[in-house]
Amino acid sequence: GAMAQGMLHGLFPERGLRRAFVKTLGRAGALAALTALTPLTQLAAVAQERSSKGAPEKKRLAVGFLPITCATPLIYAEQLGLFPREGLELSLQKIAGIALIRDKMVNGELDISQQVMPVALAMSAGIGGAPIPARVMTVLNQNGNSLVLAMKHKDNRDPKNWKGFKFAVPFEQSHQMLQLRHYLASAGLDADRDVSYRVVPPSEYVSNLRVGNIDGFFGGEPGGQRAVYEGAGFIHLVSSEIWPEHPCCSVTATEAWIKAHPNSFMAAYRAIIAASLHVSEPANRTGMAKILAQPQYLNQPETVVDQVLTGRYADGLGNVKTLPRRIDFQPFPHYSSAVWLLTQMRRWNMIKEDLDYKGLARQVMLASDAKRLIEERGGKAPEVGFRKETILGKSFDSDRPADYLKSLGKA
Repeated sequence: GAMAQGMLHGLFPERGLRRAFVKTLGRAGALAALTALTPLTQLAAVAQERSSKGAPEKKRLAVGFLPITCATPLIYAEQLGLFPREGLELSLQKIAGIALIRDKMVNGELDISQQVMPVALAMSAGIGGAPIPARVMTVLNQNGNSLVLAMKHKDNRDPKNWKGFKFAVPFEQSHQMLQLRHYLASAGLDADRDVSYRVVPPSEYVSNLRVGNIDGFFGGEPGGQRAVYEGAGFIHLVSSEIWPEHPCCSVTATEAWIKAHPNSFMAAYRAIIAASLHVSEPANRTGMAKILAQPQYLNQPETVVDQVLTGRYADGLGNVKTLPRRIDFQPFPHYSSAVWLLTQMRRWNMIKEDLDYKGLARQVMLASDAKRLIEERGGKAPEVGFRKETILGKSFDSDRPADYLKSLGKA
């Protein structure tokens, strides 16, 4: 039927390839292979989009973003008019905090939204409530976070001496919380008992630091750079010193929304990929800080945003550092990063019992879709698979999560 035809056209746009595929396997075999190869939501979306010429079910999409540098691809999707090119209207909405932007996506006020990793994984695993299957369409950015301490700690740089510290993080199940806990535990602290954590919206890190409510924070830029700019704190380390190329935020939609709006979903997906590929080009960074700094977006001094984007920045201790990839905007969602984040949530008992970490990563991270759309636009995408990650200089094999948890005494 139209569904099958749509699937074939979606996956094999060239007629010759399509024919060869069907000829080799026969029609029933080809369908079975397609279904086995490709997650169902994505197949349905591709099929319906191709067979109905892609008319969006919903034209005006409410898209939520957080006022942090991670949101750059979404802001540029608006700036470059990429949604109208796909037959959509974009209503870009600024939301202050992580719990709020998640709740607005769950209750349908937002169609698609920025979410901090690993919110989509936590929702799908049912952490803190009933499971709500969600999908990561793209990763908005890599790196782009820092661990900041109050100026009074400038001579206390060894985490072994941080017992009793209070840290702000943006959300309980956030990569910031998980990286911070991993860093503290690697230094020999009990990350559950030796320090305390406070969930604070990104816009409130610096004021909390200044008045002494917290000793430090681990958060998305430009929080760290703003703390330096105001003399409230210094950058102890940037997040890529813990986990190089880690994902920070994602573009996420619930599975229910995708199933109800497959054409709108695919059209938005193409627009977001196009925006990500644009902002990931260093040549396109000129003038970017000025746009992002505007009140309706990040509402920050331009120099603060510029130091994040260019990677030439003051650390608050009198040094100017240069780190070209302080933030990057590669859209491909890696399974491996999802697996590490899931194992950390298990390690710290946010996930109460073992689950199929690789299976959940495959389900939530739409790697095959992203790869196809990136390559359609002439971008380069890595292979879809379970690669190794390097965290604090140690290799993590995402293909063997159970072995890793066992090494932590957790499985």
